[in-house]
Order: sequence, then structure tokens, then C-alpha cells
Amino acid sequence: MYAYIDSKHRETIKYIDDKLNNNTPTNPDTPKPQHIGKIIDVSEWQGIIDWPSVIADDVTLSIIRVQHGSAHQDLKYMENLQKCISAGGKYAVYAYFAATSTSDAQQEARDFYNRTQQVVAGKQQPIFYAIDVESIEMSGDVTQMRAGVEAYMSQLNALGVPDNKIVLYIANHLYDKFNLNVARPGAIWIPSYGQNDGTLANSLKPTHPYDLHQFTSKGSVKGISGNVDMSAEPSEKFKELIFSA
Repeated sequence: MYAYIDSKHRETIKYIDDKLNNNTPTNPDTPKPQHIGKIIDVSEWQGIIDWPSVIADDVTLSIIRVQHGSAHQDLKYMENLQKCISAGGKYAVYAYFAATSTSDAQQEARDFYNRTQQVVAGKQQPIFYAIDVESIEMSGDVTQMRAGVEAYMSQLNALGVPDNKIVLYIANHLYDKFNLNVARPGAIWIPSYGQNDGTLANSLKPTHPYDLHQFTSKGSVKGISGNVDMSAEPSEKFKELIFSA
């Protein structure tokens, strides 16, 4: 037998059914929350990395070192970039700031970009370029650190990397002395470890505003023998960097 049910009653029946079955009506225009897994940064110190195992261990983002200043090219950066991309991982790149002058900072930026593109040109591009600023450089003159980092960023701009694709990693204890232009980059990444036992719970929050908190140097993920730096607590701005790529 066919029973006619008008639209008003159909809505009522659906509402009751949703309640009974704990169904939550979905709005197709409402974006689903994005899952954020582990965020790691790696260099030659991690040795040979099994990238498929890393990606499978809920690693959302791998930040790969390219160089320490211009003088030292990371011994594993080419392999790490190639294998991370091949494994389907999201990645960014970073370089340690070791410039002695603004012109040297510009050269470091050129080397950072060119070394990265030597591997990834025509392929998946890095989510961002991070400048690792954690020691007093610029020939030991801390008052020149701001100018040096500004010159570095401007050179990256000239090479096609906009400010919103640049991240500054800033030592928490030198943040005030460096006096960097923190309003310029796409995000600020700050280390603060506390007990440094591999857990976020036993870490200390940075004492300055941040978009990403590196909370330990003793993290653990499958595919990497030994310890690895791990970060957490990404801001909404940082999440946009990850998921807009």
C-alpha cells in the first residue's frame, strides 16, 4: 500500500530519525576540519630516512633542511626532498641563517632557493621557505640581525617567494634581541622544550607569539632511527599554509 507523506511530515520524520540514530545533518558549504598529524623537521643528522614509513606514521608535514649558511649544503637534502615527494608527503624547506652581512644574507637566500629548485623544479613545490634564526650572526652584531633577515627575505621575494610563503624560526631566548620584523613573514615558528622528553605535555610554551611550537628534539616517528625535532600547536594561519598548498 502506498502512503503519501507531505514535505512537512517528511522533514519531521527525518529530524526524529537523525536524533534516534545520532546523525548530524551536514551543510555542504561547511568545510570539514582538517586533520593535523605530526610535524617534523629533519636534516643530515637523521641519516637515511624511510620516507614511506614516515608519511604512514601520521606525519602531516616534514620540514627539510637545505643548508647551514651558504658554506654547508645539507648532505641529505637532495635525497630527502626526492624521497619525501615520491612518498606523497607534504614538505617545506629550511636554511640556517649564518650571514655576516646583508650582501652575504642575499647570497644565502639565492643559494637556498637555487639548491631547493635544483631538486624540485617542475615538481611539487615546498609549502614554505623557513629561515632558521637562532644564533647571533652578522659578524656578532645583534643590532644588524633585523637588517640581515630583511635582506634575506627581500632576496627570496626577488626569486619569486612571497612573504606569506616565508616562515621565520626564531630562538625564544633571543627573540627580543633580534628585534625581527615578525609582521612580515607568513608565520613565526619558535622552539621551547621544557623537559625535552618527546612529549608536548612536558614542554614549555614559547614566551612570545607563535604560529608553530617546536616542543622537543627527542621526538620519535617510524622510518627514522633516533630522535627527531617535532612541532605542534599550529595556528589557523599556519594551518592555511599547510592546506592551501
